[in-house]
Amino acid sequence: MRITQTAQALAERTLGAYSVNGYRNWRGVAQALLSYGLTERQAEAVMWSKWMRWAADFDKSGARYGRHTSKAIIAFLDNSTITSRELNNLVFETFGDEQ
Repeated sequence: MRITQTAQALAERTLGAYSVNGYRNWRGVAQALLSYGLTERQAEAVMWSKWMRWAADFDKSGARYGRHTSKAIIAFLDNSTITSRELNNLVFETFGDEQ
């Protein structure tokens, strides 16, 4: 499946996420996370998580609610001290042992 198709499916699966309305293009967020190198499962966990809210809160672009872009979450991931272990824990907390 191409990354754009995967991103579309991922965006559709996470339409109930808390931060979905804070971002201009939710599919763009999914695509950016996948392009960043996250697995589909990791990207989905991030999209469901409070990390999306934190990324919007710390967005330096000056974007208002509903206008944040995928750059906010990528900048958050680049500038945070989140480790791969924390990312793996987030996936486990989100999905448990689900495959």
